[in-house]
Amino acid sequence: MRPSFDTAFRAALCAAVLFGGWRALGAFGLVLGMPVLALMAQPLLELLASFPRFAARQAMRRYEGRFYAFRERQVDIHVDDEARCWVSTSDARKHVDLPADAVLAHLLPHECGQLGEPAAWRITTEGLATVLAKSTDPEVTKFRDWLERDVARPARNKRQRGMALR
Repeated sequence: MRPSFDTAFRAALCAAVLFGGWRALGAFGLVLGMPVLALMAQPLLELLASFPRFAARQAMRRYEGRFYAFRERQVDIHVDDEARCWVSTSDARKHVDLPADAVLAHLLPHECGQLGEPAAWRITTEGLATVLAKSTDPEVTKFRDWLERDVARPARNKRQRGMALR
């Protein structure tokens, strides 16, 4: 909030100096007031440079916290009210070999099921780590490490702090 206030104050000061110079000396006053614009150049350029990131964040805000990417491929993850992460099995299959959904539901009945928006077969990060623990493939290990580091650990920390999503 402080940087935006500083920028607004500088812009108002710049406008006041330029308007005063124009009223007092006409066009010559505007030329003399140009050094005031030079003081504003860097903050204005920083503000303009940050606009594309701001616009992208605003456009993607409704997906925030739901879509993750492993190796630049999207993985749909549903976070429930208890801050447990449920990974879409179809997205997980893009990276690792998994059994069929019916087999997963039989092996891990409390860790697998259909839920989320839109409804899809999902497995918890703990259940997926259990299934992937038996593999020795380096790609599976990297996926499992990414899943723990970037998805499960932050959700677990929220749950432990009592900041469950509501």
